[in-house]
Amino acid sequence: MARTIELSLEEVVAAGRVLFGPGFAADRAGWREELKAAYRRRALETHPDRAGATGRPEHELAREFRAVADAYRVLSALRGPAAPARARPPRPAPARAPRRSAPTARTAPTPRPAPAARAAPAADPAGMPRRRLRLAEFLFHAGVIPWTAFVEAVAWQRAQRPPLGRLAVDWGFLRPADVARILELRRAGGRAVPFGEVAVRHGYLTSFQLLALLGRQLRQQRRIGEYFVERGLVTPAALDELRRRMALHNARFAG
Repeated sequence: MARTIELSLEEVVAAGRVLFGPGFAADRAGWREELKAAYRRRALETHPDRAGATGRPEHELAREFRAVADAYRVLSALRGPAAPARARPPRPAPARAPRRSAPTARTAPTPRPAPAARAAPAADPAGMPRRRLRLAEFLFHAGVIPWTAFVEAVAWQRAQRPPLGRLAVDWGFLRPADVARILELRRAGGRAVPFGEVAVRHGYLTSFQLLALLGRQLRQQRRIGEYFVERGLVTPAALDELRRRMALHNARFAG
């Protein structure tokens, strides 16, 4: 809560414009209720995996993706204080107490048989997108992790990748001076272009060398499941089971 006191109006407005657009005003009624929906919409729009569909550079989308997550954290800090005022109306709940004695005693046995075991496969087709999913996507749609953890995990994994230029120097494909020159050419282009694309375009790397470097870069990043285990969102055993379920889900959409 201390963060909410430190926030300036400029920070709030800047965060609001990231999620709601340039017309955002901090005193506009209703934005708190729309916050989560706006966050999900913007996160999907800027997800790095959409680079191919949008024609935009992956690293540019990744930067916007992180900005969306940061904006959501700022506005969520403001949304918190409003909750207590709305937490009072649910007091009518005590009136239901008498009903719990008899009905719940009879209702409880019903879910116990096998429905719980059948729930996982049945929920899969209904709640999952009808396409192949990566692990973080599967965990989110399965209700195992919240949306914020999904966003943060993707940003965390991408941060694990070593810079392509450093790998190229380590492998002897480029000299440090070449890397500096490629970065200059990239900045001079005016539009954000991936480092590897600039290097190939100007003859510093061959397409084969770039593919080898990209493969090495991906292999050196940590597996995204480690993020969820380290933060206590899922146990290693549960993660293995979820991977198995994901494989079954993806098998339906193979080819």
